[in-house]
Amino acid sequence: MMNSTIFKIGVKEEHSEYLNEKIQATNFLCVFFGILSLTFSGITYSLIPGLAYLPALLFLTAGCGILLNYLDLVGSARFLMCIGSLLFCVVYSSFITPDGEPLIAGFLALQVLFLLPPWILFDLEEKTALIWYSSIALIITLMLPYFNNLFSYNVTPEVVNLFKAGWPFYVCLATAVLGIFGVLLFLEVLTFQTGRNNMKLIGEMSQKAVLIAANEKKLSDYIAEIEAGKKEGEKRQWAANGIAKFADLLRVNHNDSQKMYDSIVSNLVKYIDANQAGLFLIDGENDDRVLKLVAMYAYDRKKYLAKTVSVGEGILGQVVLEKAPVYLSVVPDEFLMISSGLGESPPRSLLISPLIVNEEVYGVIELASFKAFDPHVREFVARVGESIASTISSVRVNEKTKVLLEELQQQTEEMKSQEEEMRQNMEELVATQEEMQRKEQEYLQRIEDLEMNVVTQLNN
Repeated sequence: MMNSTIFKIGVKEEHSEYLNEKIQATNFLCVFFGILSLTFSGITYSLIPGLAYLPALLFLTAGCGILLNYLDLVGSARFLMCIGSLLFCVVYSSFITPDGEPLIAGFLALQVLFLLPPWILFDLEEKTALIWYSSIALIITLMLPYFNNLFSYNVTPEVVNLFKAGWPFYVCLATAVLGIFGVLLFLEVLTFQTGRNNMKLIGEMSQKAVLIAANEKKLSDYIAEIEAGKKEGEKRQWAANGIAKFADLLRVNHNDSQKMYDSIVSNLVKYIDANQAGLFLIDGENDDRVLKLVAMYAYDRKKYLAKTVSVGEGILGQVVLEKAPVYLSVVPDEFLMISSGLGESPPRSLLISPLIVNEEVYGVIELASFKAFDPHVREFVARVGESIASTISSVRVNEKTKVLLEELQQQTEEMKSQEEEMRQNMEELVATQEEMQRKEQEYLQRIEDLEMNVVTQLNN
């Protein structure tokens, strides 16, 4: 019913839905009063031709209401329908009712009908306007005796009797009843449409809420991914900075092994926020290999000062054989204690990581902490262990090379000394040979001289 073109005059998209509903309700009343004016035009023209202009004015008022809506003068249109239509009923009934007599029952029924427009065009959202227009309508109704004496017209008693008990009376009564029923039906339809619109709006809001919830979840997941990526980036940056830091430590101190070991242990404990550490290196070969403690941080020196562990013995020894780190989140009380100024307490976590490079283990590093070691920290320790193992390998190769060079230099010196001795011996031998040759010549000359002397004597 409300979808007819005439009811949508003045309805605009830029208006609120509430205002558009009120514009349609005003148009409905304009159409209703326009039809009502045609009915009363016929009655009035046939019985009281002199008052035929009054229904025409009501029709004109209804048309003006639609025009005002079209001109976007919604307030004026509603005022016209609330007050103008009521004044028509008051003036029309006052002209027909004889002076001093009570209001005719048919007109009283119509008066009730004309009191309803404020309740159709306003609601509690416009409480002030509803009270104001209802009060005006009530005051006008209460002033009917005054208006009855104010407006007079020479209406014959027969016509008055017809309005009191004849067919005009029933027309007025039927119009009032049908009008009230129509108004109630209109309100019911309006309520139904409003409820349906509300349900539609609730459905749309529910869908939007679901969509918003889904978008919020996507946004939350996206933010979580960003945060996770940020944390992963921070972890990677932290590990990269740590690797670079320990690379510098290893490079700077590689000529001084003990200083390098001490620096590694102390800086590693501080960098990963541990509480205690020990660096064990493999000493010996084959079955005689042992793990020797070469550097420590916060260890009980009395217990670990000369600490050695055979390869394969305990957790340290197993780490060497298995070439894999061991992480304990529950550490036995008797295994290890962390000392502080307040006493001793067992650590919450223990990490033993091998120093391995090219599948060869050079030692292990043992770290204890009151906090858990996160996976990225354990991975970082493993990478640092590779760098330490690589540096130890290089240091040992350099040490072996140095020893070999020293041995070679010593052998060279010895060979030079032997060569000099042989040279001197050769010189002495040559000198001896020359001396022997000289003496041999002397002996030969003496023999020759003796032979000459013997021959001379024999000839004499």
